[in-house]
Amino acid sequence: MPTDWDSFRPLSKEVYAPEGQVTKLSKAVLAKLRNQALAAPGKKSRILLHGDPENDLHEMVITHTRDTYIRPHINETSAKSFLVLDGKIVVCYFDQRGTVTDRFLLQEVCGGGDFFLRFERPVFHTIVVLSDTVTFIETIRGPHRETKYAPFAPAPEDEKAGDYFATLEQDSRNWLGSQGV
Repeated sequence: MPTDWDSFRPLSKEVYAPEGQVTKLSKAVLAKLRNQALAAPGKKSRILLHGDPENDLHEMVITHTRDTYIRPHINETSAKSFLVLDGKIVVCYFDQRGTVTDRFLLQEVCGGGDFFLRFERPVFHTIVVLSDTVTFIETIRGPHRETKYAPFAPAPEDEKAGDYFATLEQDSRNWLGSQGV
């Protein structure tokens, strides 16, 4: 008998898409996605729930591991939302110069805190994973053509990326401490 995970086909080592017209998610699927992220070169993994990149609505279930650097970026044509299923993240907003202008702590639905964030206006943003892994649903308008990365932030392959990300992590932890978290 096929498992829930068998209903997803690999598009790469980190990206999967559903087979068929009905998509179900279970704890077993989320556990498999988490394991895929832990084993993947980029320490992240995702399921493209929308399947076809030309769809008008893009929904993704994404798992990132701690220390996964996501270069700050902006979605210029769409609102965006995050719904945390398990784990904990800080979503950081930046101005055009790269100064952090706002932060939002999101934690799993049953965690007792905020678990959902939607922002309407385009803003440079990134996430900092606070737990060993985090799994969340990200929703954005499609079709997605290109990500505009922040010019103030180094690319992941840049030798400065590690120091930049370490600064973001420390800033997030300092902010949490100042919030009494």
